[in-house]
Amino acid sequence: MTESYIPRASYDFPDQPMDCGQAHPDPLEQFRIWFEKESIEADGDGNRMALATADRSGSPSLRMVLLKQYTSNGFLFFTDYRSRKGIELDQNPRAALLFYWERRQRQVRVEGRVERISRKVSVDYFSRRPRGSQAGAATSHQSAPLADRPRFEKQVAAIEEAGDPISCPEHWGGYRLVADRYEFWQGQPGRSHRRILYQPEGSDWHRSELQP
Repeated sequence: MTESYIPRASYDFPDQPMDCGQAHPDPLEQFRIWFEKESIEADGDGNRMALATADRSGSPSLRMVLLKQYTSNGFLFFTDYRSRKGIELDQNPRAALLFYWERRQRQVRVEGRVERISRKVSVDYFSRRPRGSQAGAATSHQSAPLADRPRFEKQVAAIEEAGDPISCPEHWGGYRLVADRYEFWQGQPGRSHRRILYQPEGSDWHRSELQP
């Protein structure tokens, strides 16, 4: 087989680069500025994020999930506690998030410890989900082997069509990532990208620029 390489994509790099002096002193506020701009221009579809976890041995895994809320308390997402990510978070309660917004050639990396949120908040959010999503969560043992797809789909349909309220399963709920490291990346021509790192410094955050 002839060796070949993937051709490099071409980008317009529409935004002015950000430096340490222009970045907001609070990384959560800087995230909000970028996130809201992306979400408005992407019709609210800017909340997709990659979630990286690792088991107790350090073996990593990665998947896309949806950010449901971000506040000073952390970045919120929901899943099956019995899923691979749920098991790994029980073993190693640290994780990393990656937001990538291709149109503006921006990335935000967020790292920190992860904790389960209260049962009350999980139940409240579950009650707002579409009924089909509720039925799927109530039926699925996420990440477990699926031996009979048609049977699984019938079970989901039966719960969805029954008409009774669907209660939030005990195995399902939310996690909050409490950030202790942020990196904001702005693509630039010629690989001269801008990278702004935030790390805790006492009760504040220290900003520094990294080489591209």
